[in-house]
Amino acid sequence: MIGIVSRKDYTPTKKEAYVVYSAINDVIKNYHEIGIGILPNNFLEITNVLNLCDGVILQGGDDFTNLDLDIVAYLHKHNIPTLGICLGMQTMAYLFNGSLIRVSNHDNNNHQVIIKNSKIYQDRIINVNSRHHDGVLKTDLNIVGRASDGTIEMIEDSIKDFFVGVLWHPENIFDDKDAKELFDKFFDAVKSHKKE
Repeated sequence: MIGIVSRKDYTPTKKEAYVVYSAINDVIKNYHEIGIGILPNNFLEITNVLNLCDGVILQGGDDFTNLDLDIVAYLHKHNIPTLGICLGMQTMAYLFNGSLIRVSNHDNNNHQVIIKNSKIYQDRIINVNSRHHDGVLKTDLNIVGRASDGTIEMIEDSIKDFFVGVLWHPENIFDDKDAKELFDKFFDAVKSHKKE
């Protein structure tokens, strides 16, 4: 079971809703896993759901909350495979002594990321898609990917089985070999977690 931290959104009639993006769900289905949306709730109740999960995806979005930070801290402490995407990565970075900054030229922009010393990828340059306005200025997590302008694009804790954040949206370029490799590694970690 793959947990997906839901994001607040609004319907066309302005009703508040909590969403799981279809592209994330499509990736989970591709690996023949079951996705479960994690809704805002009492933190104890959320931990009961997290304990059922073999991995968790932190989706993109607009703003993270204190509850998001609590969830990430729990996932890290209990070594539950975690993939943070865009805002998910920012939340991970912020929790570990991070700070955020506004960035330009990363909204609807395809660009390259230079990967070095990653547990997931061999050193290389990959092509990514980007649609964010905020970036990470600093974090205590390992910084393993940067855009050519210096923007931090990938972070990880190499001590954990899988605790990785990326600033781009690999779920929207799943046919790309580098995006698929990232998900392959995540779901490999999920399978290992199931066996424990």
